[in-house]
Amino acid sequence: MRIAVLSSLAKDSGCWLRAGYLANSLKNNCEVEFIQPLPKTLPFILDMFISIPINLIKVTFSKADFFIGIKPYPNITIPLLFVKIFKRKRIGVDIDDLDSSYRKGIISKISSALQKPFPKYFDIITYHNSLLKEHIIKEFKVEEEKLYKLDQGVDLKIFDYKLNKPEKEVLFYMGHLNIASDLDSILKAVKLVQNKRDVKFVIVGGGPDRAKFRKLAKQLNVSARFTGHLSKEETAKELSKADICLIYYKEKKVNAYRCSMKLRECLAMGKKIVCNDFGDLKKFEKYTYQSSSKIEDFADKIIQTLKNQDGREIKGLNYIKKNLD
Repeated sequence: MRIAVLSSLAKDSGCWLRAGYLANSLKNNCEVEFIQPLPKTLPFILDMFISIPINLIKVTFSKADFFIGIKPYPNITIPLLFVKIFKRKRIGVDIDDLDSSYRKGIISKISSALQKPFPKYFDIITYHNSLLKEHIIKEFKVEEEKLYKLDQGVDLKIFDYKLNKPEKEVLFYMGHLNIASDLDSILKAVKLVQNKRDVKFVIVGGGPDRAKFRKLAKQLNVSARFTGHLSKEETAKELSKADICLIYYKEKKVNAYRCSMKLRECLAMGKKIVCNDFGDLKKFEKYTYQSSSKIEDFADKIIQTLKNQDGREIKGLNYIKKNLD
């Protein structure tokens, strides 16, 4: 069987990473064609409109038996519905969060309107957070028997526990720096930490809001190194040098429906993680050092973890190896 995997967003997005993980995992059992998206996110979601005809051409000439896309945006749903109707192929789509909830007003309504009409016509719909199941049934009008839970996994060939020895007092954050990133809260917490300790802070990731976050770091007088966008392999090398990884979800609806890829990747490298206890993060309380969502509590937990750890991250590493490879 030959399967084609598509990402609705560009190569500098978490969507593309999830698509890549899925493609690599499927290669263990079948032939896979990973249809590559545009290299970079463009302003005003132009990349999404430009890629509609590109994806349509690619899927038309593809020899795949089954097609699956990540996120139900028109640049993959329209081409996939085309191959379902005219090539009689089976199609699937992965819904991994509440994209429309990141924004408010007319933009949110447009984002929702672009996604809702199509998934009900697909053969398979996957999701990774249990809260999404009821949302998909209710909002997307999808029949329950079409739904399959597809957990967020980790490529242990890239995120290798033995890659590098960590450096002391290095705080680390990685992620796509866009509207979904809560780096602003982390910067405020790091400022409180750096007022008391001489710690380094490394931020890995590109994205449309990178300049905004750099400006905020300067305004807060936070000492931070922004690496920009790196490959998965380069990201893993930077991560391997980290002493403590920082992950934070603001307590808002959209974050309750997310599953943290970065948490799983950090644990795969046996890293100490300081995070707040909201949403999916709460499920990993046995393996991470958690605080409330108050910035002061988060900063205090970072300082406490710099002083004392109990090795729970190694239990987390073993959990990832056993369940999420």
